[in-house]
Amino acid sequence: MNDYVVLKNINKHFKDFHASKDVNISIPKGRLAALLGPSGSGKTTILRMIAGLENPDSGDIIINGRVVNNIPGSERGIGFVFQSYALFRYMTVYNNIAFGLRVKKVPEKQIRERVKELLSLISCEGLDDRFPSQLSGGQRQRVAFARALAPNPQILLLDEPFAAIDAKVRLELRTWLKEMITKLHITSIFVTHDQDEAIEVADDIIVTNLGRVEQSGTPQELYSRPATPFVAQFIGNSIPVRNFDKFRFFEKDGEDVTAILRPEFVRVFKKGENIQFSKSAEEAVVEDIIFRGSNMEVRVRLHDNLISSSRSINEPPVDIGEKVDVFIYRLFVIDGDRIQLVHNPSLKQESVFI
Repeated sequence: MNDYVVLKNINKHFKDFHASKDVNISIPKGRLAALLGPSGSGKTTILRMIAGLENPDSGDIIINGRVVNNIPGSERGIGFVFQSYALFRYMTVYNNIAFGLRVKKVPEKQIRERVKELLSLISCEGLDDRFPSQLSGGQRQRVAFARALAPNPQILLLDEPFAAIDAKVRLELRTWLKEMITKLHITSIFVTHDQDEAIEVADDIIVTNLGRVEQSGTPQELYSRPATPFVAQFIGNSIPVRNFDKFRFFEKDGEDVTAILRPEFVRVFKKGENIQFSKSAEEAVVEDIIFRGSNMEVRVRLHDNLISSSRSINEPPVDIGEKVDVFIYRLFVIDGDRIQLVHNPSLKQESVFI
């Protein structure tokens, strides 16, 4: 697979602030990559350097085999979709989409054909003469997407593309964006702080933290095999646990060793439910129940840790204050910079298949 966008040993300072620290990234052609991290982690700085809006202090930005450090952003073959859409308020939808083509002095006949093609692509036919203020948030985002695509860029960059849109439309646009980029086979990079968004939309995720790249890979790889403690805690609904050696069958090797649990690592059973590993389960008390639509999040207190699990709405209900049985399948054990997935040894003893 050919790497189309490559960042090699990139460093960037803003006065005394080291925004990018020895950043190395490779994105294959036609892939949709997410730059994921908390606020201030350096993800937007990386995007802006690829776009040519910022220059790195050291290192190389390579696009399609060519070092572009000294090439203006306008000549890098890049389309940029801003978080705020940045549509021209006093221009119609048609003129917004046509803007980049007119800058390049494309003949009006070709512009008409291209705008018509893009309006069809974004399912906004008939909106040519409307102004941005007459569009919904989802429509404005689609028009911004079309405007970025109009000059046929080789790379599409999107900065928090769904941040300004309400939840329901955001879910629809996620699916739409993934379908569009797959159909167009255009190398795309988007910035987000929302892990659900990154996991659902991206082919590859690049996790940033404090200016560094912590890990990159497919959503499945990052979720199942986090390479650093930060990734393990940032991806998934992770809960740090104290004194995990008090959990039945788990041992702690060293004083500074800690652990992380995710809801899918835990099962909560109502007393009397038929469970294969009853000998390995422990008793806990339900402290909270949160309705999540298709399931219930059940929070229980176990060895002074408040841990979460999920129960289907089709299973027998449990109540706050009720004593339940809890079984922990596995947990992530963190020792300094090392992380390991540790399975409950009793699974082998009781021949339980997960």
